[in-house]
Parts: sequence; C-alpha cells; structure tokens
Amino acid sequence: MRKNLPLSVLVFTGFLATGNAIAQETHFSCGIDKQRQKLIAENPQIKEDYEKLLHRCTENRVSHGKSETVRVIPIVFHVIHEYGAENISDQQIRDAVRVLNEDFGKQNQDTINVVSPFDTIIGNTHLEFRLATLDPYGNCTNGIEHIYNHQTVQADAYSKLNQWDRDKYLNVWVIGTMGDPDVAGFAHYPTDVTGAGFWRDGVVILHNYTGSIGTSAIGRSRVLTHEIGHYLGLAHTWGSDNDPGIASSCNQDDGIGDTPNCIGLESCDLNANTCVESTMPGNYWPVDVNDNTQNYMDYSYCNAMFTNGQANFMNNVLDQPTSSRNNLYTGENLMATGTSTLTPVICIPVADFFVDVNGASGNLAQNANAMTACVNDPIAFKDASWKALVTSWSWSFPGGSPATSTAQNPTVTYASPGWYSITLTVSNTAGSDTKTINHMIYVQGDWAEYTGPRMEDFNQNGNFWITHNPENNYASFNRVATGGRGNSGCFKLNNFKDVSGAQLFTEDWYYNDRLGNSKDYLISPAIDLRNTSNITISFDYAYGTKAVAAADITEKLIVYSSRDCGKTWIQKEMLTGTDLLTAGYVGNTDFVPDNDLDWKTASFTYTPTAADNKTKFKFEFIASDFSSNFYFDNFNITGTLGIEDKGLVPAVSLAPNPVASGSDLVVELADSGTGMKLIVMDLKGAIISTTDVPASSGVQTVSIPMNVAKGCYILNAVQGSAKSTHRVIVQ
Repeated sequence: MRKNLPLSVLVFTGFLATGNAIAQETHFSCGIDKQRQKLIAENPQIKEDYEKLLHRCTENRVSHGKSETVRVIPIVFHVIHEYGAENISDQQIRDAVRVLNEDFGKQNQDTINVVSPFDTIIGNTHLEFRLATLDPYGNCTNGIEHIYNHQTVQADAYSKLNQWDRDKYLNVWVIGTMGDPDVAGFAHYPTDVTGAGFWRDGVVILHNYTGSIGTSAIGRSRVLTHEIGHYLGLAHTWGSDNDPGIASSCNQDDGIGDTPNCIGLESCDLNANTCVESTMPGNYWPVDVNDNTQNYMDYSYCNAMFTNGQANFMNNVLDQPTSSRNNLYTGENLMATGTSTLTPVICIPVADFFVDVNGASGNLAQNANAMTACVNDPIAFKDASWKALVTSWSWSFPGGSPATSTAQNPTVTYASPGWYSITLTVSNTAGSDTKTINHMIYVQGDWAEYTGPRMEDFNQNGNFWITHNPENNYASFNRVATGGRGNSGCFKLNNFKDVSGAQLFTEDWYYNDRLGNSKDYLISPAIDLRNTSNITISFDYAYGTKAVAAADITEKLIVYSSRDCGKTWIQKEMLTGTDLLTAGYVGNTDFVPDNDLDWKTASFTYTPTAADNKTKFKFEFIASDFSSNFYFDNFNITGTLGIEDKGLVPAVSLAPNPVASGSDLVVELADSGTGMKLIVMDLKGAIISTTDVPASSGVQTVSIPMNVAKGCYILNAVQGSAKSTHRVIVQ
C-alpha cells in the first residue's frame, strides 16, 4: 500500500531453550534487503553513511581508555490498540524491559548454554534501559502510554504515533498486526533516520513478541533485543540484508570482527560452518570456525548472546551524534526524563474504558465508543485506564441499572430505549481523572422503528440512522442536503482533507492524519421484516480515489445484518478495490458526484425469519491513505408485504375501514391480559402514531386519529414478542 515507505531492518524470531531442548516458534522473516534498497533509492548517501559508521565504531572501547560505566537509556512504550489483545498490560511491558536488561547486561540465565568458543566472548554492553518517569513536557509518566488508533492494524512506519523526542527517549511502538504478515518487528540503523527521516526512528513490534508473559511467550521474548541491536547499528550476523541461508552472503559481513562470517541460519544448528572458505578480511576468528549460531542478531531460535565486539560497537555508536544517540544517556537527559534514579513514582491515572465484546452479552456496534443493545440486555463495561495503578473506580450510568458502580468492570442493563452516556472517574493517592462518553449506548426498544418494505432517500432526514466515528477524527459519516444521486440528500463520508503545500507539515497529515485502515460506520434503524418476503436490499453509492495504481485501491465497504440489536453481525456483502470505485481518479479534491455516471447500485437478497422483528444493517467503510469521499444514498428494501394475524395477539377489529381522512379509526381489542402497543405506519415504514394500551380483562375500544393523507396504511398490534398486522385504507 505504501510502496514508497522504506522499512529498513525488520524481523527477528525468538526461541525457547531449556538445556539442549529447543522448541521453535513459527518462523517470521523480514525484508531488510528489499526495503532498505528503496530507502537507498530515495537517498543513496544512506549506504555510504552506514559504511562510515561501521568504520568509526569497530574500535575497542577498553583499549582506548573509555569507561565501562553503565549507560542508562530512557525508553518509552506506545501501545497502539483498538481495545483488543494488542492493548497489553503494563506488567507485560515491564517484563519486556526486564528481558532487555538481562540480555544487554549479560544477566540472562541461558548464557550457560552458549557453546565453545563463543562462551568466552559473551558481551556485556553495560547498557540499562529504564522506563521514563517524566514525559517531554515534564509531566509524570510511567513510561507507557496507550493510544486508541487504527494504525495498530497492518502497522508500518506511519504507526509511530506521538513520537517522543528521539534525542531523549528510545521509542517503542507495540501494535496488533504488521503490514507485512511475515514481520514481527522492525527498526532502522541510526544513519537511516537522520534529518527529515527523524520520524522513522524507533522500534515497531508485535504485541505477542513483547516480553515473555501475557500475549507473548519466552520463545518470542528476544525480538526486542534483536531490534534494539539494529537501532544501535548492528546488522545481522551475515550482513546488512534479510536473506539468511544464501551462499552469496559469504561475500559480505556485518563488520564486527568476532562474529564469524556466515550465511545466517533459521534453525539451531550449533555445528554449522557455513562460510568455511571465506577469506573476509579483519576477522577475529580463523576461517574454519563454526557460526555464532546463538547470537541475538541471527535467526537461529536459540539466541543467548552478543559478542564483545558487538557490545563495543553499540557503545561506540552511542558515542556518535548520529540521530542524537549520544544525548540519550547524558546526566542532563536522565534528569529530564526522570531516569537518573530508580525512585518509584506514582502518577495520576488516565481514565479510559470500553464495552467488552467478550463479556456479558457483548452487544456491540463497534468495539470503541458506540454500541447498540436491546432493552434489558447486560452490557459489560471494562476499565482500560492507564499511566498509573488505579485504586478506586466510580462509574455513572444515568438511566441504567445500576445507575452507579464502584466495581472495576461492572455490567449494566437499560430498561428503556434511547441514547445513554457513560462516565468513569479513576483515582489513586496522586489524584483522579474523569472520562465521559456522550451517546455511547443506543438501546433498541422491543419494536422496530420501521416495517419493511422500506425506502430511505435521505432527502428530509436520516432519522434513527446511527453514525459512528470511533477515533473522532475528521473522516466521518454525516447526512448532507446535496451531493446524493440527482444532487439529493444523502450520507457523506468525508475522507477529504486539504493538505496542499505547507499543510502537509503544519497539519501533520503525512504522519498523524493518514486514514489507512481507519473505520467508519453507518447503522440503519431497526426494521421489522417478518411479514416481508422476496426481499432485496439495495443502495446507491459513489466513490472516487486519489490512487494512481489499482494495487493502491484497497478500501472496503462491508455490509452486515443483525437480528439481535447488534449483539452479532453477519456479513452480507463486500465491495473492495476497483469494485468500489465509481468515479475513477478524483485527485486531492473535495469530490462530489456531479452526474449519474458517478453512481452505482449494489444489491443482495435477504431471507427473513421470525427473528427479524427489529433487523439492523451496518455499513463499514475501511479507508486507505488514498481514500476520497464516499457517498451513500437510496437505501431500499423491496419485497412483498404479507398481511396476516398469526393468532398470537388477542382479536383486533377495525372500524370503519376504510376510514375518512381526519376521522378516528376505532380499534376494538379482546381481553388482552397484558399491555399492548398500536403502531400506525405508512407503506415506507415511517411511524405515524404509537398508542399504548394498558392490560385489561375485558374488551377495550381505542380511537386513533387518522389525520393523514389518503392512501394505504399499516396498523401493527404488538404484545410482547407477538404481533398482528392489519391494512387500513384512508379515503
């Protein structure tokens, strides 16, 4: 999708070793050679700059009288998430820092497994990584922030959101999935991220390769060690590409004297000697030494060490001003980042929460801020507060049961239909923070807003349609009065943002406001389809693109249906790529369809059941960085309306029928036993009136004014889950 984006150094896969038994994890590869060649194509000087760094940094620190005092590197983790498994715990991140410090400090227990002759040159880098306790503005932090953003999906360099000053912090971004499905993490050499490339600096890593607990495992816990090796200038043991096992690798090297020349391994062969004939100059070892299979910069699955040469090299890189590496460990910076001591800090927590799709009923329209539920369905709220340990919770659920709660993760029900707002206040000894989400919950009543067949042209309004923009960004569905088919009313998803000229930088669109994988939702009202047969669902849409290559048109429009107020959604239709395109290339403009050729109609059939008493349809648009505006119009449910009384409701008689316009329709009801609703609708499904009838042990007579135009109307008698349908003629 972003073919012009260079990803320099990518993946390392982990291992699980106990004694001589090695359990391999699923192998992930990386694309350093192909991706870095693109970066070199952008700036050929990068290749020469790295060669110069190699020459400068291979000297021995001890022989030049340099100190081996431990250098502290401030580190910050940005967890990019959509409230899924990728939103890993702070405990898992602290475990990842523990693994780093053991590996870089030669404290890892599996050094005992390192074979001769490499057991004598296991390197201690004398580096310590500490989570920052002060952020770039001098505010309290625990060195971990949690950011809700779509960039956690198919992540790349543009997922590096909210980068903290790279001259003060080592930035690590934890994400859900990688744009390249074979990649577990990536980082760039210091020479690759100089100047305007500063925003590419840091490490991106999958959540299930971070630390050894939680969503990760011991066998995947060394990925971050490997990637920070790249961050500090180390190449793979066979050289600066990502093609292990290729014989031609014997003609290159990583530039470190005590890592024997090799072709790289993807399994733990401790007897491998892959470049026995190599005559690469400057090597510490004789040409017939075995490969350093257990090196962190190999892919062998049994990694346990850096060499002394690698440790020296990384420290020498830290001596260089390249990409500000030499400022990280200074006393002034340690004070600025709160890492000069190990004194624990307690910050005020940041309140955050969501609806847990795996808890209670999980009635979710989307997994972030808005959801729909049926009346009296249990809704599980989950605390996602961060920045500090929370010691107390105070929830407010106006209109809910309970209306308040002090539980961390409460479950709530709502007995009446409508929109509801939620508030959470979290506290500890340092203070408290409050978050309110207005209109977070839409509770559906026991009846539908409309009855099929149904036509929505959006010329007057979009009543009962729900729009949902989870990230609250500039791209969102809104009803507009013009722009629809025939320049009528419609819904518009505004994916356009004027980023011409200097705005590319002043508004940070190139980085913070990219739409790749952003999701927006349009959800229909509830529609009763039980008495409609031969149903076809259709809608008109118009869409243009900023992409110039078909391969870059990756947007998707996915249509779902739900019979249970959004508890479960079933995919019914999907338009993607060029199938979604109606207006071709529209460039960086505020696209508006201006003729019928800019529109297409999509349709699919739908088979109703007795459960379709309040069916909803959801339209999910998944954007790309090349997305333009999307228009939605003329939602149409066609079919045959059957008029019948299923005998589930007490006898209902209407008189007179036909009835004169402006007169009363008299409805006579037999013994009802329980309450009932009388709902009058037009043939499009619009509700004309709703009358509540109390329970009675005898016959009731109800008068309903029919102040409507002449025509055919529908009266639904609804009692609990039962309904009878009757035709009313107004003349």
